[in-house]
Amino acid sequence: MSKSLYHLLQVAEVIEETHDSKSIVFAPSAQPQLFAYKPGQFLTLRIAVQGADRPVARCYSLASAPGVDDALKVTIKRVRGGLGSNWICDNLRAGDTLEVLPPAGVFCPASLDVDFLLFAGGSGITPVMSILKACLHQGNGRVFLFYANRDERSVIFSEELRALACAYPQRLSVMHWLESVQGLPTVEQLASVCRQHLGAHAFVCGPALFMDAVEQTLLDLNVERKRIHVERFVSLSSDPGVLADVP
Repeated sequence: MSKSLYHLLQVAEVIEETHDSKSIVFAPSAQPQLFAYKPGQFLTLRIAVQGADRPVARCYSLASAPGVDDALKVTIKRVRGGLGSNWICDNLRAGDTLEVLPPAGVFCPASLDVDFLLFAGGSGITPVMSILKACLHQGNGRVFLFYANRDERSVIFSEELRALACAYPQRLSVMHWLESVQGLPTVEQLASVCRQHLGAHAFVCGPALFMDAVEQTLLDLNVERKRIHVERFVSLSSDPGVLADVP
């Protein structure tokens, strides 16, 4: 007999962020202590996808920040052929319930009172946004965000980032990079950005090649490895929320 570690959360709101991404805002849990989290962590959702043999488990980063946002929020971008992301974007509505594991993950700053160099590519902005908001609202460091996207309509949280930049003009700088206009960033261009923030703590999330390039650039500039944090998701081969053969 199996035992489930999941908890039911109700969907309070579904926000259309871009043409291919949506945010899911959850209603408060009846056990809020189970869903206390750190900036940069993720939730694992168990989704009963039509046509699949069994429910699928998928990890999605929290875009909300503890102590800043009232509700848990994850942001999901469609993946071509992705069972979980496409089902959520096509079917999930306010009032629905989902099975959710408590927050997990180590892509988290040890302190918010330091300077941050943040690199995000596409939907990699999700955990980076959580860290950015936590730092601005609860820390005292400066934040530089390099945010790469395919084109302008793909920029998630564009209005929220603009509002934060206006609210914290001395502490937040945002550099948007559009592949449709500027092409892919070169190592030389990434190095030019990094050289201006060598004392900061770097957090990187996005496509694998993008993360590899940023990480290697930072290492080549002799940034200490302990100040470089890269979020690499691995596809789940099993459901972490179900324990089999429990008597």
